[in-house]
Amino acid sequence: MSSAPRLATSDLDRLEALLSADHLQDSMTLDALQGLFCAVASAPAPVPQERWLASALGHHAFASADEEREVTDLLVRFCNDTARGLAAEEGLDILSYPVEEGEEELAVWCEGYLVGVAIADPDWFTAGDDETVNELLLPFMTLSGRLKEHALESGEPWEEGEAERTLMAEAREVFYDTVEEAYHYWFDSRINRIPQKREGGKVGRNDPCPCGSGKKYKACCGAG
Repeated sequence: MSSAPRLATSDLDRLEALLSADHLQDSMTLDALQGLFCAVASAPAPVPQERWLASALGHHAFASADEEREVTDLLVRFCNDTARGLAAEEGLDILSYPVEEGEEELAVWCEGYLVGVAIADPDWFTAGDDETVNELLLPFMTLSGRLKEHALESGEPWEEGEAERTLMAEAREVFYDTVEEAYHYWFDSRINRIPQKREGGKVGRNDPCPCGSGKKYKACCGAG
């Protein structure tokens, strides 16, 4: 891990200001970035910097070489800080923005996390046990809105009202623990290259996604 200095609040403010420029408007917000970096730090194997940078910045064109160096440096330090936070006993301070009433505060964070899951190689379902991976991803799928979206698109039943509020509350309740559980689930695979035991065969790109969305794997958790 890089020995670059830890990010201060002023560094995050600077990164937020840089990414708010019109020519970088396709980039992720800080909460989505932290979600992305948590998934990157938790992946079965190290994710190359150029891969997660592409997801973090989206379609972009830097105004100058100096801007590119500054943004890249801040993003790398943010990524490293996130990994340090996950590994530390005190855990990670989750970033989020205020939302309108009725919106989910962790939705953007969880969407960033799922993007990070999608760029892992090997992917989570190939490297791990399907049932365990499904359990780990369920809170993020729920809070991001993807679970509801997939249910509605596939014609599966979806209960709104009190049932939906209960589901969201349960996902929020286990969210923080699940972030840590996912990180530790893949720890041996990342550090010691010990593969996770799998029950069943490898998930093909055109197979139904194990998350139960009804979509092909390549268009769901295997997208990226």
